[in-house]
Amino acid sequence: MKKILILLLFPILVVSQTNKESVQDENIFTMFYNVENLFDTINNATTKDDEFLPTGKKKWNTYRYNHKINQLSKVFSSIIQDENDNKMPDIIGLCEVENKQVIDDLLKTPIFSNYNFTIIHQDSPDSRGIDCALLFNNQFQLLKYDFILIDNPEIKKPTRDIVYVKLKIKNKVINFFVNHWPSRWGGQEETNYKRVFVAKVLRKYIDINVSEDEYTIIMGDFNDYPTNESLSEVLVGDNLINLMTTDFILQKGSYNYKGSWNWLDQIIISKNFLDSDVKIFSAGAFQKDFMLYTNKKEEVYPSRTFGGNNWYGGFSDHLPVYYRFSLTSD
Repeated sequence: MKKILILLLFPILVVSQTNKESVQDENIFTMFYNVENLFDTINNATTKDDEFLPTGKKKWNTYRYNHKINQLSKVFSSIIQDENDNKMPDIIGLCEVENKQVIDDLLKTPIFSNYNFTIIHQDSPDSRGIDCALLFNNQFQLLKYDFILIDNPEIKKPTRDIVYVKLKIKNKVINFFVNHWPSRWGGQEETNYKRVFVAKVLRKYIDINVSEDEYTIIMGDFNDYPTNESLSEVLVGDNLINLMTTDFILQKGSYNYKGSWNWLDQIIISKNFLDSDVKIFSAGAFQKDFMLYTNKKEEVYPSRTFGGNNWYGGFSDHLPVYYRFSLTSD
């Protein structure tokens, strides 16, 4: 069934594209953003999206939806101005998107004018209906894509697929993996096995499908910190580096939990990115004052859309993370 679905999607994915950015530009800007519950306002009978309906607890109506889309576009406008010479990112990983339509609506905002992206997405088995997706521009040739199923027999609640995309640029092959691992709901230790399971699935998939002479970028909301078992002991082996543990990173984190910043959102790269034919320009979490709020305890948090059922009208409870580099042509 999965092979049939992919064949049906393929004509949509390989569309013709135009882009302001020259295909000769060697700089590649990759980013990932957990956009915090980007739901449409339409009921999906197969998922638990009732709270994000006009009649739901969050009163999620057209005004609030459009406000959310515009808030996210402000973040993209700011990040391209401050971190990428006024150019749109080449690669965008997203999580907590309900479907392809909400991605299309984001791409219709003015900041994305004249920038066309290929979208790799499918509806995941997540019970709430939130998915991962990867977007890329026309610098890249699509070689392969897949949706890695996380089928853990120890849990009944399904989780998100990992989106895998193999791209080629200037005779270089880069493998991208977009992740949103199971949450810590119920406690970090109690749910640790769920994320360890996902890490093992991904590690095995990379070992089988990725050649040593190819580049790899793994990004996502891992719901674990770089020092936790799933990442430090399972996924990040001898051939991978977690950028969030390197001197390239100056910030304290992408997410604030009870006043403490840390990295739930991370970018992990293959070690050949440290070779002489690669130049790393910058990496980290992107934040501006307008994306943050300060509570009564003087603690600074990402300005989120909701707190419980209270609408704050912010951006996301996570900050986007990014990685800018260049590859030397052969």
